[in-house]
Amino acid sequence: MLREISHPPLTGHKSKRLVLVAIDKGGVGKSYFCLRYIEWLEKQNANFVAFDPDFSNSTLTRFYPAAQFLDIRHSENLDRIILPFEEQDLVLVDGVGAQQKIFLDWIEDTDLLQAKGPLGLAITLVLIVEEDKDTVHQAGEAVRRIGNQVDWLVVKNQKLSSRNHIYENSEARKQLLRFGAKEIAMKKLNDPLSLSLQLQSMTIGRALASQACHLIDRQRLLTYSRNISREFDSVRDILLP
Repeated sequence: MLREISHPPLTGHKSKRLVLVAIDKGGVGKSYFCLRYIEWLEKQNANFVAFDPDFSNSTLTRFYPAAQFLDIRHSENLDRIILPFEEQDLVLVDGVGAQQKIFLDWIEDTDLLQAKGPLGLAITLVLIVEEDKDTVHQAGEAVRRIGNQVDWLVVKNQKLSSRNHIYENSEARKQLLRFGAKEIAMKKLNDPLSLSLQLQSMTIGRALASQACHLIDRQRLLTYSRNISREFDSVRDILLP
């Protein structure tokens, strides 16, 4: 049963925003998305706090040491997500494989969807889908639980395929679009260049500023960075406070 309420979806005109990556499948680019999003936020001179809940493979904190580790094996630790809003207007929480239910349970257990109004808080749930049935199914499960009570951002990760035929022809997409979901594409980065960044634990921003990165590779990164920035710019109303 889809949960639907009478008022329209949020439009992003709130004073604070929680951005939560909520998809179960591992290796679909959750941390990769968060790093690109953080680089974009820094270009906007945005003040934010980022949390990394992945206790087994903390990719976000490796590339972005300012991220705070969040041990979600103890569900009460999730309450820490709200504390930074006393001083910050934006909080980002990376996802972790097989833990989507923990985040959604926490949202329901704290009645956050009802409390967000008094808190002046908008919530964006980020769903990363690939050309497979698993991520599309998980996206459908998330929207069935939450309905139109948040802003939805679907990130079509194209590292395996430039097409997203399964998602685009799915019932999950119909439901998401019904609730005002917005979509962006996250294209694949050149393989040797991606491997080089991984080996050096280097963000795109640092690579662009480093003479250790070959000029031609810096040009490739610059083009990639501009393209993904345009994607983020197109949905800035649900990515900024």
